[in-house]
Amino acid sequence: HDKGNTLKVVLKLLDDAGYKVYHEVLNSLDFGVPQMRERIYFVGIKKELVDDDFSYEFPTRYSGSTQSLEECLIDSDEKLIFDENLPAYQTFLKYLDNKYNKGKYSIDELLSKEYRVLDTRQSDLRIYEEKTPTLRRGRHGILYVRDGQFRKLSGYEALLLQKFPKKYADSVRGKISNRKLLQQTVKINSNKRKKKTV
Repeated sequence: HDKGNTLKVVLKLLDDAGYKVYHEVLNSLDFGVPQMRERIYFVGIKKELVDDDFSYEFPTRYSGSTQSLEECLIDSDEKLIFDENLPAYQTFLKYLDNKYNKGKYSIDELLSKEYRVLDTRQSDLRIYEEKTPTLRRGRHGILYVRDGQFRKLSGYEALLLQKFPKKYADSVRGKISNRKLLQQTVKINSNKRKKKTV
């Protein structure tokens, strides 16, 4: 952020407060979650509690259980099918024909691989295999292929993609609307959030 200046300010403030600080960008993909979600983590230790030669090493890999897309993309609600019967599908077809995507993809090609994930970004389509991008709100969002059909991501699936225990996801399913559940599990555009709070 701000060409690295924000990080410099944060590190200086923590140093001035008496902390020896270590930071690292970690990706959830490296820790058993089938979602690319890079975040910066800080570990701060009061300087008087450690020797000068103390060093902290961030983990680089997770040795526990990992989840596959097939284990997470399991919602069977037929309302999640994204096909020509929906008005938004026509918008999707126009999106595939915009200046960034024109001629790159056919519906048959996109539907040819199970659990292929499509990220309908502002301009260009991005395709992922065996992982999802960071979940976020906006446009059509995330679509995926299952049983030869496009499907919309459910809030239940979003919980599973973030490695919430299935027991927990099952317990909230049906108690909270899919829309509300998705809003709780995806990254919100900060500009939209600011506009709503002003």
